[in-house]
Amino acid sequence: MWFKKRVYADAAAATPLSARSRRELVRLLANYGNAGALHQEAINAKRELENARKSIAESIGAHADEIIFTASGTEGNNLALHGVLRPMLLAGGKVHAITIAVEHQSVLEPLRALRREGLELTEVGVDSDGLVFPNAIADAVRADTALVSVQLVNSEVGTIEPVRDIAKTLRRGGRKIFLHTDASQAPLWMDISVDKLGVDLMTLDGQKVLGPKGIGALYVRRGTPIESILWGGRQEQGLRGGTENVPQAGAFAVALADAQKGVEKRIKKMSAVRDYLWSEITRLIPDALCNGAMGEHRAANNLNVSVPGLEAQMAVVSMDALGVAVSTRSACNIGSEEPSHVIQALGVPKELAGTAIRITLLPDAAKSDARRIAQALFETAGRYRKS
Repeated sequence: MWFKKRVYADAAAATPLSARSRRELVRLLANYGNAGALHQEAINAKRELENARKSIAESIGAHADEIIFTASGTEGNNLALHGVLRPMLLAGGKVHAITIAVEHQSVLEPLRALRREGLELTEVGVDSDGLVFPNAIADAVRADTALVSVQLVNSEVGTIEPVRDIAKTLRRGGRKIFLHTDASQAPLWMDISVDKLGVDLMTLDGQKVLGPKGIGALYVRRGTPIESILWGGRQEQGLRGGTENVPQAGAFAVALADAQKGVEKRIKKMSAVRDYLWSEITRLIPDALCNGAMGEHRAANNLNVSVPGLEAQMAVVSMDALGVAVSTRSACNIGSEEPSHVIQALGVPKELAGTAIRITLLPDAAKSDARRIAQALFETAGRYRKS
C-alpha cells in the first residue's frame, strides 16, 4: 500500500500552522521594530505584542499581566519550577515538591536538577490508565511542601489528569501550596480556564495548537512569587531577558483563541474518529492492546497502541514508508534506548513496554484517515511482527 497523500498522526509532537495563524504570522513579519525601544516602529511592535498577550489572557480567563511569553513549553516549565522553587532553596530550610511518574521530561528533569541542589521530591505513581488520584497527592503533602506539578493532558497516552480536583484538595489543607500544570497538550481538547482549573501556574506551547514553533507562554497568577531564570534584560516583567518575538506571539495568540472555540464540538467529532480507528485496528489485529484510559479520561485525538511482537520503532519507520506519520513517545525523548517511562509507569509488562505506538490525530482527521492508519499498522504487523 502506498498513497501520494500522507496522513499525519503525530499532533502531540507538533501541529501545522492553521490558516489564520499563518496569515497573522505573515502580517506581523513586516513589523520589525524592537518592542523595547521608544520610536514609532518599536511602539507598533509593542502594541502588537500587548494585543497578543491580552488575547492569550482572554483565551484562558486570565489578566494580561499574568502572561509571560517564552520560547517553548519546555522553557515555560523550567521557568515555573526553577523560578518558584530555587529562591526558596536559596533562602534555606527544607523545600518539598510533588509531581507524578508520567510527567513530561521538561517537568521531571528540572525538578530532578533542583533535587541535586537540595529539593526534596516525591514522584507519585498512577494507575493502569495513567490517572493520579487526588488523595494520593494529598497523602504526599508534607509540612514543607511548596509546589505540586501535574500535567493536564499526558503527551503519550492522552490521560486527562484531575487537576481541578487536585487544586480543591490542596486548598483544603489550609495553607498555600503552589499548583503548576503543563497544559501544552490540552487547548484543542478541553477548556483551560485557569479559574476553573484552580492553578497558580500554567504552561502553554504554540506548536501544539496549530500555531508556530518557538513560542510559548507561562501563566503566573498574581501574587505568585517567581524569579527569572534567563538573564540579560528586563523584558516580560523582568522574568525573561531577550527581545520578544512579536510575529510568533501574535500567531500563537490567534491559534490559541481558535483552539478554545468550539471545544465540545471538536471533542465529539474527534472521539468518534478515534474510536473508529480503534475499532478498525482491533478488527484487523484482534490482539492489539490500548495503553491508558478510554472515554472521558483520554484526550479525544489520542490512541496509544501496542501490538505484541511488533517493536515500536520499527513500526514507526515502516508506517512512515507507507505514508503514515506516528511516533513512539514524546519527541523530547526520542533517542533513548529505554522504553517510555510513561508506559512503564502504567505497569505495562516488560515484554510489551517497547511496543507502544502513539497515534495523535489532527482536528481535521476523518474516518478515511483512520482507515489508512489502521491499514498501515496491519501491513506493518504482517511484515515485522515477531512470533
